[in-house]
Parts: sequence; structure tokens; C-alpha cells
Amino acid sequence: MSAACNGAVDTYQSFPGQAAGWYPTCGTSEATPLFAGVVALADQLAGHPLGVINPALYALSAEHAPGIVDITKGNNTVSWTVGTKLQTVTGYQALKGYDLATGVGTVDAAKFVPELVAASPA
Repeated sequence: MSAACNGAVDTYQSFPGQAAGWYPTCGTSEATPLFAGVVALADQLAGHPLGVINPALYALSAEHAPGIVDITKGNNTVSWTVGTKLQTVTGYQALKGYDLATGVGTVDAAKFVPELVAASPA
């Protein structure tokens, strides 16, 4: 679930106001549906909707569950060119533990799905 646009995924879009077709998608627009799919797998494993998962997510993060993978390298600085001038917004560095670049990190779905089910109320 990369937020980087230098590794965007192609998604087919068809909605009013934009020509239908394949468009590169990245960042939250890429990661959110991917994570929704992981949570749907957890719902299926549990046999019911898990509902609000925030308490389980923070509990798993606090106990350093193997399914939550800390990202410790990189940053969320972004640069682009306007005309001939480079514009840069300095972001935050990824650090050990929670950080403003990656939050608690990403997930290893094979480990995270059963952990999420176990950490969620029945």
C-alpha cells in the first residue's frame, strides 16, 4: 500500500466529468481500497462484519503485532515543476515506530487478517 506516485497503479475510471479510461492512481486513492479489501478478508474469516476496527488496530500496533510492518526509511516530501521552477514541500521522515510519514506502517495481510479478527470483538 504505497503512497508514492512513482509506483502508481492503473485503475479504470468511468464517471461523469471525466473521459472513461485507465488512469494512474496513487496515495490514499490507491491505499484505501486496498486496505478495504484486506478488511473484507478479515470480515470473511470472522464470518461477520468487524465493525469499527480502530481499537483493534491501535491495540495491534501497541503490541507490535507481526502483521503491522513498521516503515523506517523514506519520507513524504513531494516535488513538482511549475514551468521551469521546481517546487518542493518538505515532508516528514519515516522513523522507528509511529511517525507522520507512515503512521504505524503498512500491513502483511497474511498475518494481519487473523490478528485483526482475534483482536476484534465477537
